[in-house]
Amino acid sequence: MSAGEIDLLPGERVLWAGEPVQRPLYVAADGVIAPAGLVLAAASLWFLLTKQPSGLTMAAAVVALVLGCYGAVGRSVVRYLALGRTTYALTDSRIIARSGLFRQKERSSELAGLSAPVLKTGPSRTGTIAFGGPGTVTLMGIGEPKRVRDLLTKAIDEAKARQAPPEADSPAA
Repeated sequence: MSAGEIDLLPGERVLWAGEPVQRPLYVAADGVIAPAGLVLAAASLWFLLTKQPSGLTMAAAVVALVLGCYGAVGRSVVRYLALGRTTYALTDSRIIARSGLFRQKERSSELAGLSAPVLKTGPSRTGTIAFGGPGTVTLMGIGEPKRVRDLLTKAIDEAKARQAPPEADSPAA
């Protein structure tokens, strides 16, 4: 994402922009979801082949088979392809991610509301930066992750300092 593609707020400036340089096929959550999907798909397939259900039971088994296949493999493939069309930007007040497989969606998080960034290093000097809060933007597979984390830490501290109420110079009487 270049600075020209970002709808900036009045007075906002871009500190960093980038995109994933490495797209992970599997992430930690897939260690649970993929095996569970595989078990669901195998059980559904076994049920369809041995019991030969009809009507609503067959429809439910087919839905379970599709969901199991998506959990086992499809979720990872969709994420991998979507990361190929993902861009990130850090401004002095927000972190922004634009991604989507078919239609680009933009998500942003206010820096002042974020906790300290957590870096998980990956192969070939790449990494993922997350913030621990639900619904916050996560930067996956970025290059120079330590530099970006340090930049984020500084930007978050500055954003929180701007929102802090000014300290009173004189004691209250």
